[in-house]
Amino acid sequence: MTTAPRELHLGWTIWPTGFHPAGWRLHRARTDGNVSRDLFRRTAQLAEEGKFDFYFIGDQVVGLPEWQNERPNHVLRPEALSLAGFIAGVTEKIGIVTTVNVTYADPYSVARATATLDHVSGGRIGWNIVTGEAEAAAANYSRKAHWDNEQRYEWATEFAQIVKGLWDSWEDDARVADKEHGLFIDEARVHRIGFKGKYFDVDGPLNAQRPIQGQIPIVNAGRSDRSIELGAQYSDIKFTNSSTLGLEGAKAYYADLKARVAKAGRDPEQQFIIPGIVVYTADTDEQAHDLYREIQGLWTIPVDLAELEQGFGVDLSGRDASEKVTDIPAFAVLEGRALGHLQTAREQFGTEEITLADLFRSYHRRGGFKEIVGGPKTIANILQHWWEERAADGFMIFPPYQTGALEDFVRLVIPELQARGIFRKDYAGSTLRDHFGLSRPENRFRAVREAAE
Repeated sequence: MTTAPRELHLGWTIWPTGFHPAGWRLHRARTDGNVSRDLFRRTAQLAEEGKFDFYFIGDQVVGLPEWQNERPNHVLRPEALSLAGFIAGVTEKIGIVTTVNVTYADPYSVARATATLDHVSGGRIGWNIVTGEAEAAAANYSRKAHWDNEQRYEWATEFAQIVKGLWDSWEDDARVADKEHGLFIDEARVHRIGFKGKYFDVDGPLNAQRPIQGQIPIVNAGRSDRSIELGAQYSDIKFTNSSTLGLEGAKAYYADLKARVAKAGRDPEQQFIIPGIVVYTADTDEQAHDLYREIQGLWTIPVDLAELEQGFGVDLSGRDASEKVTDIPAFAVLEGRALGHLQTAREQFGTEEITLADLFRSYHRRGGFKEIVGGPKTIANILQHWWEERAADGFMIFPPYQTGALEDFVRLVIPELQARGIFRKDYAGSTLRDHFGLSRPENRFRAVREAAE
């Protein structure tokens, strides 16, 4: 059981042109992030300077130019395993979580690559399992169609079982390297896994030694019930978009996930729920709201008043996008979820006097991750409140633009969290498991062999 005091955990995710679709249009933003080793090096080292638990590398196996107004980062995306190797070489302590879309991958190759990365990084790798939602990906992998959710997660479950088995196929002391007697490997401590399932037939052993961490921490992302169940069984860190549910919704989501982990026979305190959150921060609240308004104003997406009509139940016939919400009586009597969306937009823009265009740009992004705006105390208050209320064990911080967003978070918010005593001032260990207080698991084959002996 975990006995150390609970602390806030933070990941930072690399979005080469910024998470907001218009972030790259800021005059100080860069547009070449997807191919800039300087950006990758700088952000990884800065996140490490800020004592983040991990640097998160997302991935996409398909990118279409017509996505550029909504998802420019998906159009051009660096390959995650390759980038993880680069990040390992320019950092020393920060964890590195690399994504693999297992629907279009092979378990032996992934086990081999991640084990190698764990060694070259000194035990800092985490593996994020995704199955992918983009149907267009199938055409890139000689598939006639993208599998449905059920099939993808059947495949992913076998995939995870194989990879975990292969990581254990070498016991920690299997390479004896006895020069005197000429014995390089103790063959009794190297094991075939002999996996036979519905989709895979994998013998093993792996031709890479057991990872430094024993078992590489697994991160699991996804919103479906099958995704949640996969995470309850196998993941150490559950990455979610539960921040979009509001505080009470996120608390319910958190409690449900922890209950499923316990039902799977695992310690709920050994799985960490990390929702994504987009942070716009500056020295003051006013400056942060100015930044938010500037980025939203650069977004070229057309304002769709029909989407607002449907979402808010308000008749906007004959209205112009530049009209203020306060001039439309129907918005003064909103209730429930619609009122919540209106309040969120006003909090983000920092004023009651928002226009229909402002409301649309906030509302249209409601399905991504919660977007918070403010100076360091305001941001820290929100993160601490959600953490204390058990709506999250920590957060994945999404930068709305590159560069500058991470710099401001590390300069402003990290010291505020540290001053409150809820975030580390230095790393207590050198592996990703150390950062989360996760124990190193025993090798399954060693336990069986020792019992037999």
